[in-house]
Amino acid sequence: LTVFPRIGFGGDLADPGIRNLLSQGQVGELASTYVQLRRTYLTVGTNGATIGTGFFLPANPNAFVTDYVGSGAYSNYHGLQAEIRKRLSNGFYYQANYTWSKAFTDSEQSQAEFAGLLDLTLGDVLEKKRLSQDVRHVFKANGVYELPFGPGRRFINGGGALGRVLGGWQVSGLFQARTGRPISFISGRGTVNRAGRSGKNTASSTLTIDQLRGLTGLFFNPTTGRPQLFDPSLVAADGRANPQFLTHPLAGQFGNLSLTPAYGPGYWNIDAALIKRTKISETTNLELRFEAFNLTNHTNFSVSEDNDINSTDFGKITSTFDPRILQFAIKFNF
Repeated sequence: LTVFPRIGFGGDLADPGIRNLLSQGQVGELASTYVQLRRTYLTVGTNGATIGTGFFLPANPNAFVTDYVGSGAYSNYHGLQAEIRKRLSNGFYYQANYTWSKAFTDSEQSQAEFAGLLDLTLGDVLEKKRLSQDVRHVFKANGVYELPFGPGRRFINGGGALGRVLGGWQVSGLFQARTGRPISFISGRGTVNRAGRSGKNTASSTLTIDQLRGLTGLFFNPTTGRPQLFDPSLVAADGRANPQFLTHPLAGQFGNLSLTPAYGPGYWNIDAALIKRTKISETTNLELRFEAFNLTNHTNFSVSEDNDINSTDFGKITSTFDPRILQFAIKFNF
């Protein structure tokens, strides 16, 4: 309150836009507004102003936004990997592996991108997150079985038309199951830094991390029956986050939730193939392939990492991975 009288027009507190930023606690964005309109609000001697841009930009009053692009980011990965494998014998082969891991970073972007830090003084405390591709548990298994019929096999081990029809069949499959990818609860308000640098400003919550994880995954709207990422109790009647559990940080504060504290829905899938190879000569064969991707047509839901508590679509799931895909192919190998 001692600052506004020193700004041009007394801070223009009757302006609806400025009043809205004040009511939302967006002091960072409010300071940004004054600095961008410095000729009106922060020119000493003009419109009653007694302070200049240096009040809000102490490092350099002439530079509103200065970006430094460097290679100071980090990432790390820790994992446990285990595998069991059976080599091909009697026409049968299989392999199964399991990975338990965690990956962290403070800046997930390519060389062609730039994302400013939310706060230069706190740094990693606010920016540290799990990689968007981080998956805690992954299990994969694949196998191949050559049916025991036809020339050189246990049954109908002979040539002729019957051997050509029944021989050369092979069945294969691939199974994958994994836990969900990490998600964040975002406020996005410029309560400390300006709004353009606050895309990763998290929400605040009255729930513990374990409670929040228990309310995140795959749920269904009790009215529409449509899938959603959060338990219905986390969603208000207007479609936004329930303010009883998820709120905006106060003026001058960041959200108390870390980035990526919870997990999205898990994923599992089965692919399979039926292959028939018919020998034509010593160096040529005809191959028929029938392949099914997502054999069971199981619905796997895709969700984004950032979930804005202001959105009226908070928690709605609107995207899925591919449904069942069937394909048939004929190949002549030589």
